Amino acid sequence: MGAKRKSFTPQYRRDAAHLVIDSGRTIAAVASEIGIGEQLLGRWVARERARMDEPPPAGDINERAELERLRAENAQLRMDREFLKESSGLLRGGERVEPDVAFAVIHAEKACSEGPRSTIEDMCHLLEVSRSGYYDWVARQGAGPGPREQRLLDLADKVLTAHEESDGVYGSPRITAELRQAGEVVSRKTVAKVMRAKGIEGISPRSWHPVTTIVDPSAHSIPDLVERRFDQGELNTVWTSDITYLATGEGWLYLCAVRDGCSRRVIGYAFSDSLHTDVVEDALRRAATFREGDTTGVIFHADRGCQYTSDQLDRAARDLKVRLSVGRTGVCWDNAQQESFWSTLKTEHYNRYEFATRAAAIRSVTEWIETVYNRRRRHSALGNISPVAFERRFNAAAEAA
Repeated sequence: MGAKRKSFTPQYRRDAAHLVIDSGRTIAAVASEIGIGEQLLGRWVARERARMDEPPPAGDINERAELERLRAENAQLRMDREFLKESSGLLRGGERVEPDVAFAVIHAEKACSEGPRSTIEDMCHLLEVSRSGYYDWVARQGAGPGPREQRLLDLADKVLTAHEESDGVYGSPRITAELRQAGEVVSRKTVAKVMRAKGIEGISPRSWHPVTTIVDPSAHSIPDLVERRFDQGELNTVWTSDITYLATGEGWLYLCAVRDGCSRRVIGYAFSDSLHTDVVEDALRRAATFREGDTTGVIFHADRGCQYTSDQLDRAARDLKVRLSVGRTGVCWDNAQQESFWSTLKTEHYNRYEFATRAAAIRSVTEWIETVYNRRRRHSALGNISPVAFERRFNAAAEAA
């Protein structure tokens, strides 16, 4: 009986054929290695190559097409997610992005050449703007700023200049007044919007203030002739006064100021290294001299500190023919106008610097009172003009009446 013929499974035949097809080795070398005839292996290789060249069944074609579609969709989702991640700073709280801002982001993304990017249409859809709007925006950028954009650019420069000239103090109301005085037609809301865009803001006074009132238990009776009506519509009707203290490298410096309740102008002031009544009397007499000595009937209003209720100040008041007036003890509202002045001085000027000596502090505060507060700083209570400008206008109107 002859030898039994070997039998090979279809899978074995395909695997053997791929030892030739995939490795590039010769049929003879592979046939010798696996122990079969060269002619037999050659037939297997030919059949496998023919099978590989045949078109796949319809089911396989559909599966491959679906796989390619899903791969493309996944790649698009990755690009969209990356774009939204880069644009996340624009999407605060789900608010709709301003079109010009969205167009700028799309343009920047389009200009980036690294890796695959979302299409213009997809980015416009994600940021909820129109594709035609984007191309219109691109055309406008190439043509330079239009009249409205140029107007806003010019306005931004003027706002920055006004803010810098105020030593960084003014907010939108006073900057608006500055621009209007220079002939600019602009609203406060527009100025505020420009300031926000440029990241600048005014300085707001703090609500806290130090207490320098020391009550004199033996003081004689002085009425409150003002009752918080500091501005009675006329100059030299009510003068308000108070003392504050200023820190220096040499110790405390005390400042007493006298202001006209109508114009808010500082008309007299004095410095001292102690809280003696002399500092109040000096400030009062300087105010009287500034007003050319005619102080008959002027109300000199302050808090109930021992300097203002002292016999020394009473004698000075009689000499100058002014009437003393004091508020209630511990009630800052009874001298609110003067407290407001201290808040302005410290917030807008003094607390922004350090002074090694009392002399340096005196020079700085004197310059601020004379050049900034009285002559340049705009006061909302005066129609956003300075105290000096207000007095000139007031006196001109009185002479013309």
